[in-house]
Amino acid sequence: MSVAILFGVLFATLIIGIPLALGLAFTSLVFIVFISDVPLVIIVQRIFAGTDSFTMMSAPLFILAALLMDSAGISEKIMKLSAVLVGRLKGGLAAVNVVSSMFFAGISGTATADTACVGGLLIPAMLKKGYPKDFTGAITAASSTIGIIIPPSTPMIYYGVLSGMSISTLFIAGIIPGILIGLTMILVSTIIAYRYDFESSPLRYSAKERIVTIIKAWPPLGMIAIILGGILSGFFTPTEAAAVAAIYALVVGMLVTRTIRWKDLPKILIDTAAMTGSVMIIIAVADLLGWVITYAKIPAQIVTPLLSGFQGSPAAFLWIMSIVLIVAGTFLHGIAMLVVVVPLFFPSMTAFAINPLQFAMVVIMCWGIGQQTPPVGSALYICCQMADVDMYEITRANLPFLAVLILILGVIIHFPIVVTWLPSILI
Repeated sequence: MSVAILFGVLFATLIIGIPLALGLAFTSLVFIVFISDVPLVIIVQRIFAGTDSFTMMSAPLFILAALLMDSAGISEKIMKLSAVLVGRLKGGLAAVNVVSSMFFAGISGTATADTACVGGLLIPAMLKKGYPKDFTGAITAASSTIGIIIPPSTPMIYYGVLSGMSISTLFIAGIIPGILIGLTMILVSTIIAYRYDFESSPLRYSAKERIVTIIKAWPPLGMIAIILGGILSGFFTPTEAAAVAAIYALVVGMLVTRTIRWKDLPKILIDTAAMTGSVMIIIAVADLLGWVITYAKIPAQIVTPLLSGFQGSPAAFLWIMSIVLIVAGTFLHGIAMLVVVVPLFFPSMTAFAINPLQFAMVVIMCWGIGQQTPPVGSALYICCQMADVDMYEITRANLPFLAVLILILGVIIHFPIVVTWLPSILI
């Protein structure tokens, strides 16, 4: 009965359009007041506990570092470096789009920041070159998923806080899957470019231009080296790496490129606070709802009976879980899905002896796929506005890239060494 009431109230709030944070809080309040005998003080305690984490501080710091680097004018340097690397391919700007997202992934840690930075520069350029609006928006939205796979990754930070796993280990586990996604998306975009004859004149650069471009790209490459090098070497924790990256970006912007002035800092800090606040309030109330779900023993009531007679392999279980998470991700924000749905499967992960790193990367991949599916796909909405295309057209054009994400998800499920090998040799 409690399960039906809890999820009934949650789905009702989503259907009638109540903001997600308020919907999660209201659902928790209904259960605590009308179903349980838990004192109301637990609401304040759990909301505070949801964000009371030193590790969680790395998320706003990575956001700040990304905004500072964008204000420092490094977006153009990343685009030029990407063009030098892959611009000669058929449909070169599409490949540039993907590679740029891979570089931004090593700085921003979020898909929305990746989409905004890459899309703001490359979508107009691709449209000017004659790329269809739907394809342009789709490749930009799809490649932004790399932002939460290649470290740093704010979803991995949230997962680490929730599960107690080492965030550094999660970061390292995401490197190979992120590279696989990028390379496969480049392959698919090139095939589509040949199929529809996109951009028949590829980008070409002389040897001197290539060398100069690589040298001038040292600011973003330096930040990536600081973040990944510091974490991989064990010299920094993720939070310390984020703080150092923010200071580095500020110094580059004010003293090297001279594109950041003192009067620009208030706006950058306000934007950071707005982006952080919109996520943190969801995390806080989602932690409350997660506590309610655990208190009500909902995992035991739902998942245990369903899987008690399940005789399949761990891979079959992970596919079942992935389908549930992807469906949930179509209408739940990724953080809400992480706190509300994922804990239902934790007991089964132990029962099937699934490697925690493999389990984590499957969850993060499902999070990324959920970002690419309406009605909640935030990356799609941003690209719809930038490319001036409707949701149906961009979703249809996005299907080949969704297939790429599902393919890599399958690789992780059936070949866990893809995510466990690198952490095993570096940690």
